[in-house]
Amino acid sequence: MKKALISSILLLGMTWLVSGCSATNGTITATKEASTRVTNSLTRNIEKKLNNCKELEGSNIYAEVAPNGVLLTGTVITEKQKYLASAIANSLVKKGTVINRITTIKLKAKKTISVKTEK
Repeated sequence: MKKALISSILLLGMTWLVSGCSATNGTITATKEASTRVTNSLTRNIEKKLNNCKELEGSNIYAEVAPNGVLLTGTVITEKQKYLASAIANSLVKKGTVINRITTIKLKAKKTISVKTEK
C-alpha cells in the first residue's frame, strides 16, 4: 500500500513537471496547429509588438514561455525579418534569453507564361 502511494505521488509529480505546469503566471493557448503553448503578459506584449511592425509583414511569429526566457517560433520571409523579430523580443525581455527558432521560408515565384496571339 505504501509503495503504491509513493509511486502514485512520484508519477503525479513527474507528469506535472513534464506538462509544463512549472511556468508561473502563464496561460495555455491553442494555436492554429492545434498544439498548446504557454504565454504570459511578456509573451503577449512581444507578439503585439511583432504584429504591429510593418517590416515583419507576411510573417507568422509566436512567443511563448521557455524555461530561461522566451521562445520565438513561426515563419518569416527573409533572414532580416528573423533577426528583427529577435531584436524586438530582446528589447522587451529583462531577465532571461530569447531563443529564436523562427523558420525562413522561401516563396515560390509565380511562373508567367507569355502567350502569342496571331491576327
